[in-house]
Amino acid sequence: MGAAAVLPDIAAAPSRLGTGDVRGIAQHTAALEEWDRRSGGRATRHFAGLELRRAVDLGAASMTPSVRAAWSGAVARLAGLYAWTSFDAGDSGAAAAFSLALDAAREAGDTLVYCHIATNAARQAVHEGNAERALTLTASAAGPHPPAVLAMVSAVTAQALALQGDIRGVMRAVPAAEVHACRADDSAQEGWLQTLTPAKLRSDLGYALYRLSATTGHLAPDVVPQLRRTAGVSAASQPRARAMGAARLATVLFRQSEVDEARHHAAVAVDLACAVGSARLDAVITEMRAAAA
Repeated sequence: MGAAAVLPDIAAAPSRLGTGDVRGIAQHTAALEEWDRRSGGRATRHFAGLELRRAVDLGAASMTPSVRAAWSGAVARLAGLYAWTSFDAGDSGAAAAFSLALDAAREAGDTLVYCHIATNAARQAVHEGNAERALTLTASAAGPHPPAVLAMVSAVTAQALALQGDIRGVMRAVPAAEVHACRADDSAQEGWLQTLTPAKLRSDLGYALYRLSATTGHLAPDVVPQLRRTAGVSAASQPRARAMGAARLATVLFRQSEVDEARHHAAVAVDLACAVGSARLDAVITEMRAAAA
């Protein structure tokens, strides 16, 4: 209340938008994406929504066709972030937010941003047990993309196939993702493409094998080694991914009666989860505790 007396008034939207304004939207989005990776969707969703509202309001300003095209793509990416953080926060409106984000990406004509949003929407579909929708989304994301993006699409496709118990399909999609990843040039990646790291791919593939094991009732080939690699993700830069990997590994080890190692990874997961607001992570921790019991 006291700070309100010294804070400036909210600036009015400019009458004309330039490349610098669009660059500012992209910079704010990148900062919020990093915040999401470190703190989870509960901490980020509200601010992503506010930033999205501001970015949409800027569309009333005058701008050149090239600036409008850039603004449209920036809004689509920000809408995708709002949808993703809503999903991670457990918001019931996340599916509608993803639909709006996909529409924005189509209107912008940005195939890479559309692919990014579609694969994240597919992750939500897998989480909800809707394999058919997930596969429809990953199919719509196909295209002549950079190798790192193709690896991501293959990995999320593997997760959807795992939900169907399609062992052969998963065993085709996992090595396909790894082949694409071997061709990726990390130094050439910019923007959100920088998040498509080897650690992120290991996390996606580990989850695919974990999901396949849960669906079929039998351990998938290489699931424990893959989850061990996932559990090695940097806790400093990606605590949510690290916690989820450790929790899933602990779950498998508890079920195999390898209690000592399971307890170690469970402790890591619970410790990291204390600083991350994520409904997805909460669900993984709950499953781990059930396996421990």
